[in-house]
Amino acid sequence: MTTSAPPHWIRQTIGYLTDPRRRTAVVLAGLATVGLVVFGVYAVIDGPPPKVEAVVYFDPAATTAEKEAVRAACPTVGGALQEPRDTNNLATSRAYPLRYDISQASSADKAAIYRCVQGRPKVIGISEFTQGQ
Repeated sequence: MTTSAPPHWIRQTIGYLTDPRRRTAVVLAGLATVGLVVFGVYAVIDGPPPKVEAVVYFDPAATTAEKEAVRAACPTVGGALQEPRDTNNLATSRAYPLRYDISQASSADKAAIYRCVQGRPKVIGISEFTQGQ
């Protein structure tokens, strides 16, 4: 039986990494790699689910009363939870005052919200956003 030696570049790399002068850096790099892998597995398997939000878009000419009428007409449905009004008075909060947390909503819940919202005057549309996008 003949055994073949590893290619030259592998022997050279192993020699470089096992050099006692680089031991601390190699150990730290190895620990960092293991930590990243463990965190990645945690995030995929046991991490918190991403928050999915449906945002209602209104005509720019829509009044506050018209926006509130849509809020009152389309309440929470099943897992599609209507979020409370923002109290921060930011321009984005005034432009998009109606949001739903649909992270736990079924397809039927989402469809019910979409049907209700789409039939209202001054509503342009509704979009879904996932946390981190």
